[in-house]
Amino acid sequence: MFRLKDFDYKSPFFYMATLKRIKGLEPFSQIGPHGLVENDITRAFVDVLRSFHVKWQCIEEISPFIVMPDHIHMIVKIKDVAKRKSLPVIVWQVTRELSKEYWRVVKGRSPSKQNPNRTYPQDSFAEGGGARLQNIFASDWHDWIVKKTGQLAAFRRYIRENPARAWARKANAQFFRRVEAVEFLGRRWFAYGNPDILNLPALTPFKEHRATPEGSDKWNAAVAAASRIGPGGAGISTFMSPLEKAGGNAIAKAGGRLIVLSPEGFGPHWHPPRDKERFCAAGRMLFLSLYEAEARQPTRKELYERCHEMIDHAMSSLPGIEA
Repeated sequence: MFRLKDFDYKSPFFYMATLKRIKGLEPFSQIGPHGLVENDITRAFVDVLRSFHVKWQCIEEISPFIVMPDHIHMIVKIKDVAKRKSLPVIVWQVTRELSKEYWRVVKGRSPSKQNPNRTYPQDSFAEGGGARLQNIFASDWHDWIVKKTGQLAAFRRYIRENPARAWARKANAQFFRRVEAVEFLGRRWFAYGNPDILNLPALTPFKEHRATPEGSDKWNAAVAAASRIGPGGAGISTFMSPLEKAGGNAIAKAGGRLIVLSPEGFGPHWHPPRDKERFCAAGRMLFLSLYEAEARQPTRKELYERCHEMIDHAMSSLPGIEA
């Protein structure tokens, strides 16, 4: 699935691609408290990905990559050479090679290690004779083009930290879930995270202007007041302006909880931002929205108005921070 319709995907950029496993197949790896636990499929996939650039010389070695239980993240660099292949062609060839290895591995297992509840199509193992190879990846793979300074480092860090985030979500699944209806401050909200935070004795909303200078008296007073929200309370904000973010950091350092007002809602594939997952895993974060997720992306104006509506409603219903 490509996000830029008019972009030339033969361009010599770094790309991050995510391939999603079709449901019902064997896991590519396992997640444990100390990282990924490899299996025979993992090892076969690693061999393919590490050597793929030898045959397809228009790309550099695929690095980094991560073989997760149900998906693969990888960074591909297309070289600035005359005979280049487009990213869709490269990804198609990668998925073909990986699919071939998957079926080779599962067929080669001893009967005692094969899943008795799963049937394996006969043509999935064929390498010739005109039989069709069954792809093991969904067609709606994703790509991100690395164009901005610092973006490549961020993608590499995301790949490196992926197993730890997956384990945190698995080990603390109760804090990584959507709640369709939560009654709060006289209105119906959609929620994601730990709804028990709403039962804390001290819930404190705050709204700070983005033009407040850092280090000013107002800035320092607001941060100091936020730091007084301890483990028995939670700060409520959109956490959008620099001062609101600084207040959120002060609350977190003091052991408090955070209720983040989200203007976009929570779709079926929504998950917390990477820098918030640690707080979710500890049960210290709740995302709230008055709005259902929509197929279309809200406009900037709509997002701005929604943020103001939610935080203004909270501040009119609860006592705010007193500096």
